[in-house]
Order: sequence, then structure tokens, then C-alpha cells
Amino acid sequence: MTATVVSEVNRPYVPTGGAKLTAEIEVEPGRLEEPPTRQIALCIDASGSMAGDDIEQARAGAEWVFGLLDEDDYVSIIAFDNEVTTVLAPTRWGTISRETAVDAVADISAGGGTDMYSGLLEAKASLQDLPTDDNTARRVLLLSDGKDNSHDPEAFGTLAREIDTEGIRIKAAGIGSDYREETIRTLGTVARGEWTHLDAAGDIESFFGDAVEEAGTVVAPDARLELDVTDGVEVSEVYRSLPQTQSVNPDWEDNTAVVPLPDLLERETQRVVLKIHAPANDPQDAVSLADVTLHAGGETTRESITVDYTDDESKLAEHNEQVDVDHRQTVIKTELGKGNVAEAQTQLERMTRIHGEDTEAVQTAERETRIVMEGGRKEQNKATKIVTDEGIQK
Repeated sequence: MTATVVSEVNRPYVPTGGAKLTAEIEVEPGRLEEPPTRQIALCIDASGSMAGDDIEQARAGAEWVFGLLDEDDYVSIIAFDNEVTTVLAPTRWGTISRETAVDAVADISAGGGTDMYSGLLEAKASLQDLPTDDNTARRVLLLSDGKDNSHDPEAFGTLAREIDTEGIRIKAAGIGSDYREETIRTLGTVARGEWTHLDAAGDIESFFGDAVEEAGTVVAPDARLELDVTDGVEVSEVYRSLPQTQSVNPDWEDNTAVVPLPDLLERETQRVVLKIHAPANDPQDAVSLADVTLHAGGETTRESITVDYTDDESKLAEHNEQVDVDHRQTVIKTELGKGNVAEAQTQLERMTRIHGEDTEAVQTAERETRIVMEGGRKEQNKATKIVTDEGIQK
């Protein structure tokens, strides 16, 4: 794969008295050397509210997944209402006929309440004992249109982290207008997953299919960045910016902050943005504030976040504005994704004061804030995606 890591700071020159900086780290994942083995658990809401088109399209979506699997891939299907049903135990695709799998899916029917929590537990169990290596992509694809009978979003956050520690990424989709958005969003953001809003039953097939196809482009699962910070350096406000904006609470081991990354996908840049405090120091060049190590696919790649200390006013005036813009844009998008329009507006006001109302990024942020304010869940979800230089929304 041969990934590369590049870091930038908004102020390459720092006064000897120290300063608070904005930094970003970009990861280019490299090329896919061989397709990964995919282990897919479909976790389908089969409660009464799914009756009709939703459950029919969920069955059709599962059948669509079957057409995308390779012989060494594994698939399991869990349905949940008041109780959990293992529709298809974890099975290597090369050992089962398509007809048998389709017959199993045909038995999914809608009725009863919504025990989403137990459904996710069973989906986790269906994958966690399967054989894995550095070339295995593991996914739980959750589809629901309702609210869990008894668990709040905080409980789902804890469960999502447990699932993530197994190397399993959650793709959570809420369909319609009656699901509890905070639960779906929590499942897709507190760890390294993703959440999405589906307007109607016709979107289910694409949700399942896109997730399975994406899993086939994984070049390194369970990637992470380690930031070994120099004594006196402080790190704060850490966000994953690409491919989906997410706030991160790094795990600290002594002076090392560990930032888990979503699985690295071929041709998909990942970005982490953060605030970093450079302490006072004597004038000198190339002072390392943090050594950055990427662990991915059994490989390690290293980079350093460095600055020059100086009292030269002309050098201190140098500024990489794009790094600031990227960080502020990420904060705004994260708040919009949560539906926190008031906080997004506060951040937008700060961005405008610093960068000016005519800046393209400011105008984009204003437009997105207005769209989320006037729109709904689909607009909130869309707001968490960063548009690249090529104009592609990730």
C-alpha cells in the first residue's frame, strides 16, 4: 500500500514566548495490492413499522449484496423486532448457494417492537470470531426506521465503541422520519463508522450495495495515528475531517495521543485537524512539537509537526490560512451534523471575522448552515461531508 503522511501548521514561525497553532495531518493510503476479504453483517429492523415497502426493499437490498460478494467473503443477516433472529449465520459465500441465501431472506417479515440494541449485539457476535488478518474489512450495516425499546443514545455509544474495538466498522442508516436520529448518528460517529439518512425504501439497496463495494477498496483496516508530543506541548480540539467530520477524544499513553482512523480506502485522502500549543523556547529552527506515526496494514510511516522559533516579525507574519480554514470548516460541519445550528452560527461568525465574508469557504459555510436550518436529517447528514478540491462530496 505504501501510505504517505504530510503535516502542516498555520504558523510555520512561532514567537519565543510560545503560541497556540492549528495543525492538520493528511494521510494518502496508497494503492490496493489485493482485494480484502469482506465480512458483512446485515442488521435489519423487522419491527412492525417496517411493514410494506421498507421490508420488501430490505430483502431486495440483501439480495443485491449477494451479487457483490466473492467466494472468500463472509455474510451474516440479523433481523430484530422485539426479539432477535439470526436469518443467516456467518457463512463463507463460497460454501452456500445463492438460492439458499435468497430463501433465508424471504423469511424476514415485519412485526412487533424494536430491540435494536440486541440486534447489534448479535451482529457483533456473528463477526467477532471469524478469522481475520491485515487484509480483512469488517462491517455491520444497520438499517432501522424506529426507536429502540429501552436503550438511550449513550448506551449505543458505549456499544459502538465496543464493536469498533473488534475491528468492525458500523454503517448506520435511518430511514423515514420516525427513527431516533441521535441514536443513528451516535452509532456512526462516536467510533469510526458512518451514518446516513435514507428518504425512502428505494434508497436501501444503494445503502447496502455502496457499503459492500466500499469495503472492497480497503487498503488498511484498523489504521491509527500516534502523536508523540514533546514535553510542554498540549494537543486539543482533535477532529477527523475527511472523509466525514467527527470529533475525536484521543487515547493517551504517557506523552502519546492515539487517534484511531477509519479504514483506509484506496484513493481516499484522510485528514485530521487539531489545535496544538507550542511552549516557550529559544530561537531555533525545525523544532519538533510532535512525532507522527501512521500504523496501517502492518506498515509504519513517520512525519513530524515542526516549527521554527524566532523573534523576526516578518517571519512571524507568515501564515498558512488554508489550515485555519480547514479546521474551522470541520468544526462547523460537525455541529451542523448534530443539528446544533446555533453553535455552528457562532463558529461561522468567528470564521467570518478572521477570514472575511467574501472568502469562498465562509460563503460555503453560510450556505450550508442555512440549508441545515431550513432542512432536516438529510441536510444534517450531508453537512458532515467535506467537498474536495475536485468538487466531489465524500
